[in-house]
Formats: sequence, C-alpha cells, structure tokens
Amino acid sequence: MVKIRHLSGRHLAGEQSLDRIVAAARADPGLWLMVKEREMEMRALSGEFQRLDADPSDLDHLFPTRLTPRLAELVEELVSRIFGSCPPEMLGPVQEALLDTAKRELEACRQHDDR
Repeated sequence: MVKIRHLSGRHLAGEQSLDRIVAAARADPGLWLMVKEREMEMRALSGEFQRLDADPSDLDHLFPTRLTPRLAELVEELVSRIFGSCPPEMLGPVQEALLDTAKRELEACRQHDDR
C-alpha cells in the first residue's frame, strides 16, 4: 500500500491529501473493489429513489439490506491505516473523493465496452 508520511492537521481534506488517499485505496485491489461496489449501490439506490419519489433521508428505512461494511467504515479503516487515526471531518470529503474516482473509472470502463 502507498505510505503517506505527513498529513497536515490544517489541510486534512485538501486536494493533495485526498489524491494521496485515493491512490492508497486504488493500490489495495480488495478495498478498491468494495469502493466501486458502493458506487454501483449508490447508482442503483438513486434510480430507486427517483422511481419511488422518495426522500433520501428514508434510505435506511427503504433499503435496510445495504452492502457491508459501509463506505464510512471503509474510509475510517483506510485513513486510520495510513495516518493512525481518522478525524471525523475527513469522512465526508474522503468518501466523496473515492466515489467520484470510482464513478469516473466505471464510466470509462462502460464507454470502453460500448466501443
């Protein structure tokens, strides 16, 4: 796995730090597969929300059998492995960065398959 030796406390969610965390996630094939599964799950749930005209706050009520571990748990484990701990303010930005990268990768694969 990619080792990160320094993470500035003031720039925890900075673009460079997020890029380094995403690189570490992509370097772990099992973890990266789980991240991509979470992105695919989010796509499926998004389609169901639109179909049901549901409120996103009803996620756990409408879809109680989601993939485990949840993305937040994966992020906490990844960031803790790299930095020794995962500050709560890191969860959202890291989740977003991982899902965005997974989304781009899945779209690129789909476009390649469509050729």
